[in-house]
Amino acid sequence: MKILLFGFTFLFSLHVFGQSETLKPNNDKKLIGYWKGADFDSITLISKKYWIINREENGKYFIVFTSMKDCEVKVWNERGTWWTHNGKYYKLNSRTHIVTEINYLFTNLNEVFFSKKPSNAKVKNNDVFYFENLIDY
Repeated sequence: MKILLFGFTFLFSLHVFGQSETLKPNNDKKLIGYWKGADFDSITLISKKYWIINREENGKYFIVFTSMKDCEVKVWNERGTWWTHNGKYYKLNSRTHIVTEINYLFTNLNEVFFSKKPSNAKVKNNDVFYFENLIDY
């Protein structure tokens, strides 16, 4: 009887403690939808790259990038999987299998601030940061 009770307790503890947060996708629902963003040169404040991203509720994303340099326009796209965890935004590029991690903070309902530094840190010239705005449709 003790062996049966021990076996049941062991199996139950495996079930309870074996579940991990990483198995459950955790997507901030406020990031779902179509968003637009731009990357600016820190000195000239001229836009280097524009993008539109569609984040779906199922964790998939699709981005279309556009850049212009010396009157040459380049357009390319990226797709993959996205998720959030503890104030960080992650995206896994399905072609390169590279995971990008960046902090994010909503400045208002329709604007989100992304930064390599923690969201409450002061931004300096060479820091990586950008904003995205929700596209109303």
